Amino acid sequence: SDKGLLSTDAANFYAISTKFDKPIDNTNKDLVVQYEVKFESTSGLSCGGAYVKLAKDTEGYTASNFGNDTPYVIMFGPDKCGTTDKVHFIFRHFNPKSKTWEEKHLENPPTIKNDNLSHLYTLIINKDNTYEILVDNQSAKKGSLFEDFKPAVVPPKEIPDSTDKKPSDWVDEKEIDDPKASKPDDWDESEPLEIVDTEDVKPEGWLDDGKLKIPDPKA
Repeated sequence: SDKGLLSTDAANFYAISTKFDKPIDNTNKDLVVQYEVKFESTSGLSCGGAYVKLAKDTEGYTASNFGNDTPYVIMFGPDKCGTTDKVHFIFRHFNPKSKTWEEKHLENPPTIKNDNLSHLYTLIINKDNTYEILVDNQSAKKGSLFEDFKPAVVPPKEIPDSTDKKPSDWVDEKEIDDPKASKPDDWDESEPLEIVDTEDVKPEGWLDDGKLKIPDPKA
């Protein structure tokens, strides 16, 4: 039978942990993380998180010593407090150049389902390095692991030069007077700024007594 974790008091930390029989290896395979969340309050979640973490396979790790500082590989699930309202998706990636583990946070994550009903949260990580987040089996976000996270897994080809500066003679105005510009020899200051097009004619069906503006029929 399914088991769940019931938190009884507000503003407290709760956790439950178990250890897989062997480390998960999703090489050339899709990985799916799925669980159900239900907030007991009729107004939903006011401030808190209800996410899961897949812990990193480290020497000496046991389910009993799991805590907030336990290294993890994936963190996924709803989180809301103040202006924060999102379905977390964070993964830790080993940078081969710096030789360090880096957290990659999903940009523009979907918002949570905030009521007192049960909701199913699903994370799918595909073997082609794409992902999809489902809420109640409906797609809420999908994209690329390489492009949708910050800091990016693949660094941009170009970055701003922090030492770059404008030349001393730089002019900020978009347009400037051309000191070498001169009027044509046949320029006539007495001519009007605009002239009537003698070849212009009204389109067929033109209504001289028609209104200049009419209501938008699609509005």
